[in-house]
Amino acid sequence: MLAVLKSTRCLYQPSFMSNFKYQRRCSTTTHRSTIFALSSGLSKSAIAVIRVSGPKSLDVIHRMTRRKKDSVIPRKALLCRIVDPKNEEMLDNGLVLWFPQPHSFTGENSVELHVHGGVAVVSSVINALHKLPGFRLAEAGEFTKRAYLAGKLDATEVEGLADLLRAETETQRRQAIRQATGELAGLYNLWRTRVLTCMAHLEAFIDFGEDQDIGEEVLGTLRNSVQSLKAEVDSHLNDNRRGERLRSGVKVAIIGEPNAGKSSLINILGRRNVAIVSPHAGTTRDVLEISLDIGGFPVVLCDTAGLRHSVDPVENEGLRRAREAAATADLVIIVMDASRGPESLWQQPVKDLIRHECERLNLSFNAENNYLVLLNKLDLVSPNVNRPPELSAISCKTEKGLGEFLVHLEGKLAELCANPLQESPLITSSRQRHHVQLASGHLEKFLDIVEHQGDLALAGEYLRRSANQLGSITARGKIDTEEMLDVLFRSFCIGK
Repeated sequence: MLAVLKSTRCLYQPSFMSNFKYQRRCSTTTHRSTIFALSSGLSKSAIAVIRVSGPKSLDVIHRMTRRKKDSVIPRKALLCRIVDPKNEEMLDNGLVLWFPQPHSFTGENSVELHVHGGVAVVSSVINALHKLPGFRLAEAGEFTKRAYLAGKLDATEVEGLADLLRAETETQRRQAIRQATGELAGLYNLWRTRVLTCMAHLEAFIDFGEDQDIGEEVLGTLRNSVQSLKAEVDSHLNDNRRGERLRSGVKVAIIGEPNAGKSSLINILGRRNVAIVSPHAGTTRDVLEISLDIGGFPVVLCDTAGLRHSVDPVENEGLRRAREAAATADLVIIVMDASRGPESLWQQPVKDLIRHECERLNLSFNAENNYLVLLNKLDLVSPNVNRPPELSAISCKTEKGLGEFLVHLEGKLAELCANPLQESPLITSSRQRHHVQLASGHLEKFLDIVEHQGDLALAGEYLRRSANQLGSITARGKIDTEEMLDVLFRSFCIGK
């Protein structure tokens, strides 16, 4: 039986795999231009790094340092004079590093020039590179795209690298670096290998079941293997989009009546005057947004118009936008004026209080949504007021109770976002989710056919489609167009 399975396994190494690898190698070799760009950012700095990649990279060392090519040791910094290739005018003293292919980020011959970070120095070196024949300025993300085409990175690692460059909080950095180092790709590649193994088993059963006396128990084992894999895939999908939310930020809407303290709260959390604070009702007419790092979690905080009845068409538009922000938010903070009482109102269970406030403010209440109730103006009420422990109270005037409220808020954010240190790699983009959903659907169709004793050849086709979808996540599967790649690499900056 084992020999039969080994003989059939090669039948399910899809032909598009070898074609795709060939296309990637060909795409790399067809790059005739050598590209360069500033990779260390445009701001003034002590050191600036200018990256060069392509077939003529070594010409930089010969033409701009006057060193012989064979005198340069790979991956060893060399201090030398950097000169203009046309008139040999000295531009700077700097370090030059040589990375021969394929042992470079792009998989091509590469050179790095480490020069002083002054604007004039960087500009003069960039202009000098322009003078070299066959050299051009790199497009956004082109270095990473060449690394991908050379097989140095797969699509999930590219996405993780882009997220790492954009990371603004510690938790975003942790999630991005796990993906950039291949943990998510490893999960999908493992699943794809398991599907391919199931395909080989099924082919063996179809082709050699009678001749080799392969019993029905093989089909039962195969069905159990696919059921187990589908359970893992579905569990991966049922993540409440925590990885995607961590990547893009948690949208938090501050909702409440006029003068409840919503604008004061966003000013305190933002530590600056984001919104106008006034005793006159209706000051806030639009949705004001700021991005914050709260407890290491990325937050998009939205201040909204005070909810009330109004005949002003402009204010009514602001009220509509406020309710829309609450409906689309990941977390809604309902701010209440504690001085208006009665105390019995907030002594009830918090869930009942939330439902009561949503009805009173004409908000659509969803039992599955995340809410956080905050009593403001604690300085105007008795300090001994009884309230449930999960109900936060604060004085935006004195900032009393702010620490307790932040603990509650960070706890909610931790529930909404992934914890990169404790969880297995999670889906971080809609592109990944789309392919995983399709892969799960194909596994479901396979199981349905087997359960109803249908055409096993058709069942095998659904396994193949599932493997294709899992392979497409890392771009190791069949890629029909360049559109996905173009979108992916446009998100990078020049020099990366």
